[in-house]
Amino acid sequence: MRIWGKPRQPTQNPNRVEDLESYPKGQISGNLEETVVFFRESLALCSDLVVKEGVVRNAGGGLLRTAVLYMDGLADKQLIHEFITQPMLQNPLPDEEEGIGRLEQLISATNIRREKDRAKLMQSLLYSSTLVFLEGEAEGLTISTEGWEHRFIKEPITEVSIRGPQEAFNEVLRANTALIRRRIKDPRLAVEALQIGTRSLTDTAILYLQDVANPALVKEVRRRLQEIVVDGIQDSGQLEEYLEDNPLSPFPQVFNSERVDRTVASILEGKVAVIVDGSPYALSMPATFANFLYASEDYYSKFMAATFIRWFRGLAFFIALFLPSLYIALITYHQEMLPTPLMLSSAANRTGVPFPAFFEALLMEVSIELLREASLRLPGTMGQTIGIVGALVIGQSAVQAGFVGPVLTIIVSFTAIGSFVIPSYNTSITIRMLRFPIMFLAATMGIFGIIFGGAAILLHLISLRPFGVGYLEPFQASHWERIDDSIVVRKPTYLMKLRQRYLKPQQLKRRK
Repeated sequence: MRIWGKPRQPTQNPNRVEDLESYPKGQISGNLEETVVFFRESLALCSDLVVKEGVVRNAGGGLLRTAVLYMDGLADKQLIHEFITQPMLQNPLPDEEEGIGRLEQLISATNIRREKDRAKLMQSLLYSSTLVFLEGEAEGLTISTEGWEHRFIKEPITEVSIRGPQEAFNEVLRANTALIRRRIKDPRLAVEALQIGTRSLTDTAILYLQDVANPALVKEVRRRLQEIVVDGIQDSGQLEEYLEDNPLSPFPQVFNSERVDRTVASILEGKVAVIVDGSPYALSMPATFANFLYASEDYYSKFMAATFIRWFRGLAFFIALFLPSLYIALITYHQEMLPTPLMLSSAANRTGVPFPAFFEALLMEVSIELLREASLRLPGTMGQTIGIVGALVIGQSAVQAGFVGPVLTIIVSFTAIGSFVIPSYNTSITIRMLRFPIMFLAATMGIFGIIFGGAAILLHLISLRPFGVGYLEPFQASHWERIDDSIVVRKPTYLMKLRQRYLKPQQLKRRK
């Protein structure tokens, strides 16, 4: 049995230029006109292809034809004008070099590479580089001139914190790796490059500390990424199902975050992070259930306050998952468990309600889910209006019309608040999904159905082992003495001297 996940059959990775059927094969010739025609015909339906033909003088006063190719919108036109076309028009070719090297010396730009292969030239062009060809030379120059529009570094939107760094990732891969590099100035921070998608060739980066992360974990993450065969990847969320050991589980097994500090903390702990170009969310693995109930500001406030807040998060988890089911079970089967005044009050409030407790709760929960989705899909001001209308008008009208009782309105409100307390959006969705089958069990078997549903969820959580790590780590009987950062307690920072043992890091101590 492998420590870091189940073994899979190795497959050939097609995400390489030499394996792509859509890319042309062969090498360019010294005929400039033939080269330009080749690119024009290959990209005949691409209106954003720009071809600028001109001449350049050699030392003897003769003229040689040149061609500059780039994709409009991907390449920076100002860079092309200042460092490529203008030097070629104003200066003659130097005599010190021969062939394409003369043109390379003339262009005042960095990151220049010579290339003969058509496929690699085409790939560079579509990657926002500029191609320069010279008449009579059977190779061209690829010059890095990235200049696409992108979103600037802003505050986190889905992971808001009161205290702590306010930097979030954006959609540019190199900007995201730079944000991490700025916080971990260690030469042992590895940033491995990988391309995923046979058509999109999406750039992906694997980040980890070479002397801290477990080599078996790094190897397993790299293997799973290399085995992904798909046309294109648009967001890191599409990679999660490929990286999870149990994709059919409703619980997330790969942690995603838009916060730079949380990803940096995961890397320092010995985990592996994955960043996808075009996605403002970074993935880190392996993830445990406790990770999804943490917030970044837990580590920027005093340990007593962080522990106190974590207790309430745990309480909110049980409220969001079991409170409606508990109401159904008590009203339907176990009225004797309620104090007599409360039982009489609840019975009086439900007088005239035409539905059983289960359908009453189901109606309110479905209404809340519809209102939640409506408020998310509408613009900000309209979304707030929908929330107010749903909470005040629809809820009050439903009570006055006799469809639901006022007690259930309070129950549903507390349930919604509990789901909002969960820091992880994916975990919150999971709780909202599991709430409905547990409500059905409560309606059919009462409190025993709730116990059965809770036990089934617990057994499923115990069975999950993302990348060979127990999903409920470190909550194991033999590990209680090791707990220093969990839902139950967070020790003071100066006492947290060891990394999490379940990660099997190469360096267990945080401080050398």
